[in-house]
Amino acid sequence: MKPKPHGQRTRPMRDVYDLRSDTAIQPTAAMVESLRGQYFADDLLSEDASTQQLLDHVCEAFGKEAALFTPTGTMSNQIAAAVVSRPGSEVVLGSDSHIYNLESGGLAANSGVQVRAVGADAGEYRVHEIEAALRTSALQVAPTSAVFLESTYNLNAGHVSSLSNLQEIREVVDRHGAFLYMDGARVFNAAEKLGVELSEIAQHVDALQFCLNKGLGGPLGSILVGTSEFVREAAMIRQRLGGGMRHTGFIAGPSLLAFEDWRERMAEDRAHAAVLASALRSVESVTLMNDPIETNIVSFSLAASRSEAKHFEQQISQRGIHVKPIGPAAFRAVTHSSLSADDVAFCAETMVKVLTAVADSGR
Repeated sequence: MKPKPHGQRTRPMRDVYDLRSDTAIQPTAAMVESLRGQYFADDLLSEDASTQQLLDHVCEAFGKEAALFTPTGTMSNQIAAAVVSRPGSEVVLGSDSHIYNLESGGLAANSGVQVRAVGADAGEYRVHEIEAALRTSALQVAPTSAVFLESTYNLNAGHVSSLSNLQEIREVVDRHGAFLYMDGARVFNAAEKLGVELSEIAQHVDALQFCLNKGLGGPLGSILVGTSEFVREAAMIRQRLGGGMRHTGFIAGPSLLAFEDWRERMAEDRAHAAVLASALRSVESVTLMNDPIETNIVSFSLAASRSEAKHFEQQISQRGIHVKPIGPAAFRAVTHSSLSADDVAFCAETMVKVLTAVADSGR
């Protein structure tokens, strides 16, 4: 069944402009309304109609055999690692990836694997580094079980890997017989930027996950996609980690509505990020850290002291604007479809005024 258009997003109760993450996106009125009259069955028994409908739609969109609902993207990543790795093996991943930096050592704690990090240049993985990192088992060597990619790459940059880069990695990994996985938390943003279907990215990896919340605006959750065998094993690991849920229709029903116009909304988010970046670029004391802006993420640093940067954050917060600190004098702003063009224009104008005042006070 084709998802239905979901209409306008609900407005917050007060004037808050949350740019810390696209997880701040609010559900649409249609999403909330879609829950009325639904019968919520048991996902562990594969009986919930909305969940099955969502999983079927995802398989078709990504060109994969099977899909599995999980509570979070981090859990999906950890499940994938547990499925494809054995304790004492090694995984290769990007040095700026979420799995490497922000999952509380989960690869070691949950799967008993060690990591070998490689570099990337604005989202283009250094294929020669990946190939050099792939190792076969020997007396003193941990064998490589998998390569973990990320799309978009670097949560403070939103870089998009080219299809040719993914194809090169696929060929290298195939030669070495390893598994290729993608943390596709923001893969919808990547597909929009590249102007391709989701399946054109997914075809290069054995399995991937994406977040229902980031950008799409579902209540929460993640979906793992891959082969039927991979998903069967993933379901076992999910249960072991306590990730099996019952009435997932509360999440699946609203999330399904997000698929109708995702490309238009991702394009709008990218355009809004460009507006914000353009405004920040006009301030002499500001440096854009991920210029050119590729998706919906704008990171910037201030030529200011820690206290001056804190003052900037406090001043815009008093005006209802929230950004995420990512360094002593650096911040991240992420656009999403709960912010209109007028909202973004207000944020940009306000931030420029405050930044200019902070710079003037420091002279």
